[in-house]
Amino acid sequence: MSGFEILTITFSFIVGLGVAQVLRSVAYVVRENRQISLHWIPFSVAAMILFFQVQFWFGLAVINSLMEQWTWPVYSLMLSLAIFIFLSGATVLPHSLTSLGERGLKEDFETRGRVSLVFLALYLVGWIVVGILFWTPDMWKLVVVNGLFAVVAIAIYAAPSARVRTALHFLLIAMTLFGAMTVWTQPNLEMPL
Repeated sequence: MSGFEILTITFSFIVGLGVAQVLRSVAYVVRENRQISLHWIPFSVAAMILFFQVQFWFGLAVINSLMEQWTWPVYSLMLSLAIFIFLSGATVLPHSLTSLGERGLKEDFETRGRVSLVFLALYLVGWIVVGILFWTPDMWKLVVVNGLFAVVAIAIYAAPSARVRTALHFLLIAMTLFGAMTVWTQPNLEMPL
């Protein structure tokens, strides 16, 4: 077992639990669809979070290739990112009828699940810090896309109008597709910069 594999056990454990949490919540909501009024916004945010959870492992492999030696500050930063993406996945959808209460899925997201966007924004800002630590000339694209994504996510969380939040969700989906094709680590473990 390599040093990298040993170091990343903690990250993988936390992110793996986050993936399981999102998938379990999606399965629960779909299974209980007769008692829960479904809505596309919570599902789209859950899909984005699942994308970032998987993408975390791809990015981690790239970071390892850039590291000469793992240090406590870098390890702590990556551990924080794993925790933020876990919390984002754990808060996006309800886990039971008791946690849902009398609300539908949209109302639950508006009142409780929206906090997942704050954790997602913190996760992306953390990757900006990682990008600055391992700076290359093309990293500015990562900083811009992650920064804009984080700002839109916080705007959705803070916006008082449901119409504004819905419009911003469309922007977030477009930004996710753009980022996946242009700046975030690909499954081939290379950054598309």
